[in-house]
Amino acid sequence: MGLQQDVSREFIAVPDSAKNQIVFKWPDRQIRRWTRAIVDADERAVFVAQGRVMGVIEPGRHQIDASELPFLGDLLDKLTGSKAYDCELFFISTHEFPDLPFGGPIDAVRDPDTQLIVQLRGYGEFSLQVIDPIALILRLTGTVDLADPSAVVHWAAEQVLKAARTVVVTHVVGDNWPVLGLAARTPQIEADTLQGANTALAGYGLQVTRLGNVTVTLSDEDAEQLRDLARATAYTSLAGSFGAYAQGEALLGAGQGMAHGNGAGNEALAVAALGVGAGVLGGIGGVTAGSAAAATAAAVEAPVAPPAAPPVAVLFCSHCGHQLDATARFCSACGSAVPESTPAQ
Repeated sequence: MGLQQDVSREFIAVPDSAKNQIVFKWPDRQIRRWTRAIVDADERAVFVAQGRVMGVIEPGRHQIDASELPFLGDLLDKLTGSKAYDCELFFISTHEFPDLPFGGPIDAVRDPDTQLIVQLRGYGEFSLQVIDPIALILRLTGTVDLADPSAVVHWAAEQVLKAARTVVVTHVVGDNWPVLGLAARTPQIEADTLQGANTALAGYGLQVTRLGNVTVTLSDEDAEQLRDLARATAYTSLAGSFGAYAQGEALLGAGQGMAHGNGAGNEALAVAALGVGAGVLGGIGGVTAGSAAAATAAAVEAPVAPPAAPPVAVLFCSHCGHQLDATARFCSACGSAVPESTPAQ
């Protein structure tokens, strides 16, 4: 908006819609002479020309004229008949901006406990405050578009994330912090990140006043993989060897199969479970794996004996007492007929 469109303006101030911005750039480069600049108690107005800060005005009402602000004398625009000053005007808010989010990928690291490589992410919230308006303008010009309301906050959030990345990776790699359980280290991560972020931001006139809700996470797949490996390692340590742990897993699987299965296959599962169980107990009590395997094979391969035949009744002749054949109709000794209902004795 040029000078001719600005003649009806009597005041220069931050509009209410921009009060939540760290930096507000006045839209006109030609600042009309004799207008009033209103600077709130938590603001500073910075005049910039040719990449240099020409002057800063403190909170209050100021007339835009060299008689009150001597540094404006070098900024008169001759093309307007000395009715305007040719410069950029920035309003810098100096109050604290709380609850600003940051987050993103940290790095891929090797977990000291499992030796697995996992991808970490970090996020949290921080509060930001301008402590040096001149340094903010001079150092960020050319790096950040100061006319963009969110540019400064976005850039500061990147610096906080970089500090968090350095802290977490240094501790995991250098101090052997296990990835599982990083939440227990949150206070130290926050304190170190706060210090690192302020070291990086100090030269830009910015300060992180508070840092909180910092969380370091990894993908669901990596988290599940780490938990499974940690569980297997713990079980192997308890069982005494990986082989014993594998036998225990097989035993549990067989037991679950018997609990949920049906039909003739249950007997085979039972035999397998007993064999594996013998191997596990043998590993604990001193029995060798070979004896356990032999017991399992014997239990599986032993033939099943056929059922015993019922006893055959013995018949005798009722006249002479001679033993008779089972199918005889006459006694071979005395020739007497054999009754069909002759009972066994």
